[in-house]
Amino acid sequence: MLLKGLVMVRMMAIGVALALAAGQVSVAMAQGNGLVLYGAGSLREAMSQVAEAFGARQGIPVKTEFGASGRMRERIEAGDEVDVFTSADIGHARKLVADGRASAMAMFAQNALCVLAPTARGPLTSDRVLDALLKEGTKIGVSPPVIDPLGDYTVRLFEVAEKLRPGSRQSLQSRAVVIDDPPGSPPARSGDTFLDALQDGRVDLAIVYCSGKGRYARLRADVSMVAFPSDLAVGPQYGLAVLKGTRPEAMLLALTILSPEGQAILAANGFRPIGVPDAP
Repeated sequence: MLLKGLVMVRMMAIGVALALAAGQVSVAMAQGNGLVLYGAGSLREAMSQVAEAFGARQGIPVKTEFGASGRMRERIEAGDEVDVFTSADIGHARKLVADGRASAMAMFAQNALCVLAPTARGPLTSDRVLDALLKEGTKIGVSPPVIDPLGDYTVRLFEVAEKLRPGSRQSLQSRAVVIDDPPGSPPARSGDTFLDALQDGRVDLAIVYCSGKGRYARLRADVSMVAFPSDLAVGPQYGLAVLKGTRPEAMLLALTILSPEGQAILAANGFRPIGVPDAP
């Protein structure tokens, strides 16, 4: 997968170089219209920072919108004009390429799953996290599958747990509470739908991306996060797609995400970058 990503990076770099050599990049036009980037909700902080850095360096503004990856992909399929799509999984980006809507895709980051818990429940360690989820009566907040890759990764997590402890999947699924914020929903009081669900008592624990640790700490001081152990690891892998019919500047934006600068921004936001050069 990494090799394919590196090959794709090289191909995009060649494409941009050829476009520049042929004089196809019109910065003046880009400054007037800018680029549009759609991204997964978990990428809000990181991609906003990448867009800002790209705009400052290239003089090209980037408009960003974020939401569940499946919904953002559906908006593109419905006709939204988008230059770069950054998904919380590989599948949504791959579908855009397979359907002929995108010209290129690549993996650009990885993540991990964590359990979000109120500190009042007491200390929770990685080796006991599955025990906590399996405790009778515990309500588990999860994201909707298909619509949100986090929900798909959670389904996969339950399947892995089943192999480790037969009967786990049914137990976990029976107490899973889907937490969703579809378009038009009122904003979360706490700034996050999972935090609202914890506060309201709708769930006791929630399965979230580990990259959100800093964000959750800023929103509430009385919650903690713990990662799943390696034998319960299920990814996640993030993929970007460059849409067809976009300006050459879109490739520059994709390359910025894959560049050392973009990868450093992702790492600073809790993601696992796919490539950061060693310090000199």
